[in-house]
Amino acid sequence: MVRTMLSAALVAASLTAPAPAQDLGDIVTGVARQYLSQEQDRAAFSQAQGQGTVRAYRSYLQQFPQGLYAAEARAQIRRLGGSTADRDNPVAGGTAAGDTSGLTRQQRVSVQRQLNALGYSTNGADGNFGPGTRRAIALWQRDRGYSQTGSLSTAQANEILRGTAAGNSGSGSSRPTALGPADSEADLGLSRSQKAAIQAGLTRRGYDTRGIDGAFGQGTRNAIASWQRANGMQATGYLTAAQADSLMR
Repeated sequence: MVRTMLSAALVAASLTAPAPAQDLGDIVTGVARQYLSQEQDRAAFSQAQGQGTVRAYRSYLQQFPQGLYAAEARAQIRRLGGSTADRDNPVAGGTAAGDTSGLTRQQRVSVQRQLNALGYSTNGADGNFGPGTRRAIALWQRDRGYSQTGSLSTAQANEILRGTAAGNSGSGSSRPTALGPADSEADLGLSRSQKAAIQAGLTRRGYDTRGIDGAFGQGTRNAIASWQRANGMQATGYLTAAQADSLMR
């Protein structure tokens, strides 16, 4: 009898004890992430509504197959005479997902490395898609005419991975192949302010980078290649340490 009463008291105490600060922080972080995901979902569907085409609604479903508006998007596709069948090949055996849930951790690292090599800083390559990676993805999407959701569709993830290790996306265990000039530039570890200074240097020399924002998009790559070509260098679109230093000066 006494033992039973003690056990009941311990259970009650564990249920009423305040949660540790770390657990509370995890809860708050989880809520924030959920809110961000919902906002991205809402923005993507709003853009699809604005375009009002089968292709636009399919694009939304590729990003958010289980989204808040997935059923409505499928209904709109059927109303427009289209099919809702998934036309994308999944990555690494996963299913299409707005948050690339089909990617292995190594593939996420490969995506981050490729984004960095292309000039979109993810603030690290650890396999976790945090705010830095989300921003890099949004910039990459912007330069390619995609909806700037910050989340990759399966097709977009495949597009990036094909640039790192073609044929390796099925296993996710092989290391990305060397990218030559892109890897060399990535190893420089250029900060955002340094990239902005390089863009300013190119602009002063008459090479339009399409903005000075510290992110090396396609406009900056084209400007770098034109500058290299005009100065008798190999026009790779990626900078060596000496070239970066010259442009910053």
